[in-house]
Amino acid sequence: MKAKDMILPEIPFLIPGMSVAQASSAMASSGQSSLPVVEGGLYIGVIHEKELLRGSVSGTVGRESLRTPSVREETHLLDIVNQFAQYSDDVLPVVDGCRRYVGAIPIHAVMVAVARLCQTSSSGAIIELEIPRADYSATELTRLVEDNDCRVMNLMIRPDEETGMWRACLRIDREDATAVLRSLERFDYRVLSCYQLHGVMDDRIEQRIKELMYYLEM
Repeated sequence: MKAKDMILPEIPFLIPGMSVAQASSAMASSGQSSLPVVEGGLYIGVIHEKELLRGSVSGTVGRESLRTPSVREETHLLDIVNQFAQYSDDVLPVVDGCRRYVGAIPIHAVMVAVARLCQTSSSGAIIELEIPRADYSATELTRLVEDNDCRVMNLMIRPDEETGMWRACLRIDREDATAVLRSLERFDYRVLSCYQLHGVMDDRIEQRIKELMYYLEM
């Protein structure tokens, strides 16, 4: 998904010289805590409501010292997420090659897009692993999952700066990850955590308790 696909036309913009009272009213009506500032069709910057209210109520919106986060219309979703992570604003302006204002993306639209990308609404277990960088292989991870009649629905990797290891997070299409966990452990993968249905986990725990009681009674 690209930036142009997440623009919300209803988000207003502010104009340098408009009163603080007008700007505050526009922010309140939009439900956003930040709004773009645009002059003559050109993007000037972004202002947060806290910055707006630092001045006099009878003052006006300025054009100096504004932050200028922005993305192009063709910017990919992941780059948009990175931009939002660097600022505290809840909107991100979109501009063309000449810095003309195209529109703004609300952070909620980005969260929805990320949820779709990661398939968070689909059922299945989530497994977190720690892997030495030299041993990481997406092909092998996929094979171990598929050998247990499961499918990898999503796989994300990030480096752990403290340990120098890779952290892998994968979602599979099964709610009971027991067989996959056994395969991973058999091939010396370190499983950090596994999130699956409570019912599945409860059944496994109950079965282990029954097995323990059986051996105690012998």
